[in-house]
Amino acid sequence: MQCALLLVLIGWGVLAQGDWIQTTTMCGTHCSQGLHCKAKQHFPIFLAPCKTAPVLINSSVFHHLNVSTVMKCEQKQKCSLHLKVTATVQINELLRGVSVCTDSAGMLEHCRVVTFPKTDRARLAGQLVEVQDDCFEVSPSQNVNVMLKTFPEYCDMSRVQVYRVQGCDNADLRSHVPSCITGKIAYAVDMDKQEISVGVSDILEDRSYHLRLCRRWDICSGTEAYTLLKREDPYKNATLHFSSPLPCLCIEGWSSVVDAPRVQVCPFKDRTEELWSGVTFDSEREALSWEPGCPVKAVISLCQRKGESICEDLPNSTQVIGRRKVTYAKVDPHPTLCMKFTTDARSWIKCPFADGHFPVWDLTITAGQGPPQAALTSRINTELSLQVCQKDQPSECQDVTSVTVEKMSPVPVNLTGDVCQSNVCIRVKRADVQFSTHVLQCHFQCTRNGQRLCRADWVFVTAFTYVTLMIVAGLAGNIMLTVYQKRRASRKQTSYHQCEHTAEMQPTEVTLLAADSEDHAQQSSRDLEKLLLGFDASVTFSDSVKDQQALTVRPQQACGGSLVVEKFTS
Repeated sequence: MQCALLLVLIGWGVLAQGDWIQTTTMCGTHCSQGLHCKAKQHFPIFLAPCKTAPVLINSSVFHHLNVSTVMKCEQKQKCSLHLKVTATVQINELLRGVSVCTDSAGMLEHCRVVTFPKTDRARLAGQLVEVQDDCFEVSPSQNVNVMLKTFPEYCDMSRVQVYRVQGCDNADLRSHVPSCITGKIAYAVDMDKQEISVGVSDILEDRSYHLRLCRRWDICSGTEAYTLLKREDPYKNATLHFSSPLPCLCIEGWSSVVDAPRVQVCPFKDRTEELWSGVTFDSEREALSWEPGCPVKAVISLCQRKGESICEDLPNSTQVIGRRKVTYAKVDPHPTLCMKFTTDARSWIKCPFADGHFPVWDLTITAGQGPPQAALTSRINTELSLQVCQKDQPSECQDVTSVTVEKMSPVPVNLTGDVCQSNVCIRVKRADVQFSTHVLQCHFQCTRNGQRLCRADWVFVTAFTYVTLMIVAGLAGNIMLTVYQKRRASRKQTSYHQCEHTAEMQPTEVTLLAADSEDHAQQSSRDLEKLLLGFDASVTFSDSVKDQQALTVRPQQACGGSLVVEKFTS
């Protein structure tokens, strides 16, 4: 574990050393082993032939070559970059010195010769000496060829190394080298006000500073938002307004010097969805267009929306774009027609006609006697095609007819009886455009002989309900009839016994003469009433004659009726 941690720390140290740049106040030449070397600028003779090396000089004169970057600073923000060339050389009495040259694309070769005194050559002959020179001025991110040769120049005794100078992304260069000082930008975004508050620090001293908003393509193209922070202003703050938070909209800043480096910060770099808002439609040409506000690699297609997340691509509508404008000619502005944008990250769907502000057509179905009737309406002059499809296979359809519809003039279309089948649908789409969505209608309600022909499941449910009600009504009637018959039979049996009891008397009419006295007549009436109540007969007394008093009893019915008792008074 300790060994692994040590390796990690060593790795971090190597990385830190690679980023760290040594600082010096002046350049010069240095040699080890007490060698008193001197350096001067050298202008080599072009096309001059090299010399053949003496036998006493070993061909492996140069044992090591190292190149690094140093900063020569006069003040904190006034530093220049130099190459530090370090070579290990084997001293020989016939080797008067070494030549170090640098060149790069578009620049002249720059050479310096480091010479060794004769006395030191004799003293240090055969020994290795380290020679160092750091007076080769370079620029950030420059590719440099470093060539080490003998002096005088012997053939086959040289060494070459390619070196790249650190760029302005290095922290030391951004803070100390004027050509890399861009300043640090901090910002805060107010989306409601559509403005960005910007603060700048660590800018080049004694210089004004430029700020602007730009759209970054190959270069950052400026917008109307721009301001200049003057060098005498104590606070370097500004507010910039924007119209749309595009991912390529950046804050750019630079100092007021020639060829000043620029810094760019893009606050909305992750808001890719803002790119898809620029969809436009030309109703005269029926052309749907989209132009990217920023460079983006995406696949564009037209699709028909079916639900929140499903949008089926229309045939032959896919285009791959990067920066150019995309245009679809002859497009049906139907609410379900949308544009799909797909990048490596995800897909976005934009439906420019979903608000219903563009002219559209419609299909309405009305039910009547026989098959339903279709009516086509449109707010523009157009041609519509009707197709019959299977519900389970909507892509396989058969053409029925093509109808020309004039503006605001409904056109009726009679449909055949086949559409009454449960699996049959009608599909309508525009036939006079290149890109169009379709409307699919199924489940038609047909009528025949004044009765509605419902779907099979509805017919079954209705029939089952009717049969059930009839069975329940029959059972209820049967129960009621049985009860009634039992009660009637019971009553007939009781009536039969009463008729048997009264048959022994067989009275047709009974007359009771009135007694001599009123008390005796009343007593006779009560006795007669008791007698008749025993036969379950009703008794009625009536006065019929004033001069003669009598009671007459006669049956009203053969059995079970009432008896009338008439009272005669004389």
